[in-house]
Amino acid sequence: VASTSSSLHLLPLLLVLLLAATSEATTFKIINQCSYTVWPAALPGGGVKLDPGETWALNVPAGTLAGRIWARTGCSLLGEGGSCQTGDCSGLLACTVSGRSPNTLGEFSLGQGESYDDFFDISLTNGFNVPMDFLPVPVQGRSGCSKGPRCAANITSQCPRELKAPGGCNNACTRSTASSCSYTNYSAFFKYMCPDAYSRPDDNSTYACPSGTEYQVIFCPLINQTLLPTAESPLPAPPAEATPPTPSTLPTAIGPTSMKPKSPSGRRVVAILAPLGGFILLTILFLVAFFICKRRTQQQHEMEEEEEFGELQGTPMRFTFQQLRAATKQFAYKLGEGGFGSVFKGQFGDQRIAVKRLDRTG
Repeated sequence: VASTSSSLHLLPLLLVLLLAATSEATTFKIINQCSYTVWPAALPGGGVKLDPGETWALNVPAGTLAGRIWARTGCSLLGEGGSCQTGDCSGLLACTVSGRSPNTLGEFSLGQGESYDDFFDISLTNGFNVPMDFLPVPVQGRSGCSKGPRCAANITSQCPRELKAPGGCNNACTRSTASSCSYTNYSAFFKYMCPDAYSRPDDNSTYACPSGTEYQVIFCPLINQTLLPTAESPLPAPPAEATPPTPSTLPTAIGPTSMKPKSPSGRRVVAILAPLGGFILLTILFLVAFFICKRRTQQQHEMEEEEEFGELQGTPMRFTFQQLRAATKQFAYKLGEGGFGSVFKGQFGDQRIAVKRLDRTG
């Protein structure tokens, strides 16, 4: 009896702890809008099977520094020796390791407390398999979080021949040497198809929201969908009963007096508009070609300057944003704050470093 009474006294405390733990979790609403089944996976979180139109509510603990969400396709017999065509994680339904490329990857780092932010992005450094949107759920009266990354284009259908993979499209960074991860035609292709996403390690496409924001991850989003369902053809009307023609319903004979000559002004308008339209079209084509050539020349010049800068003697060591983010563990340990940003502690190899992240550069 004493043991039962003690348990009853502890019940309110357990409920309070349970509510506190729940309140510190961030909810990700994962929606499958594809016309086929996908098997979403998350670290942490595991994985499930989602048929078209189904939703998975995933709760991730606040303070998670290196989370990821992706979709697996073409799966069979998961947990029973099977595998997936893309995004497979050792044949398991609930993943405990990262998925095999190619796979479209949603990355996130969750803050803890009102003074910290969440950081999230869509990464194509592991390739592409399913279109994805990673969007914050707007909260009325709460500012500082307006948009998230979108990658609604179907890259697989337009994948270059050299990067094609079963069910997806490889990234040059995952199939060749590190030099392929720099600005090339392949990385330009990924950036053109999905401007909001990471396409190479030195890219910078991170979004931020206040801690405690909820998110939606949508596979095969309907944004930019141009095809609309066509209306069903109406049933044919029943045939009308034939009635003999009467003198009032007989067609009037068309003679020379009933025909009016066409006005020559219509022909004159057509004759003027035809060359004018051709001139406008040629002008547009010329401008498009000019800007494309100018863009390519500028990119080539930037690449040449980059190579020349790297060959200079005595230049300081340069780091990519991806390297600094990994060295500081997603900017987790804050040392102090200056006039233009915050300073974070990091570890690069055997050396401890301090990284200043600019916050008010626009």
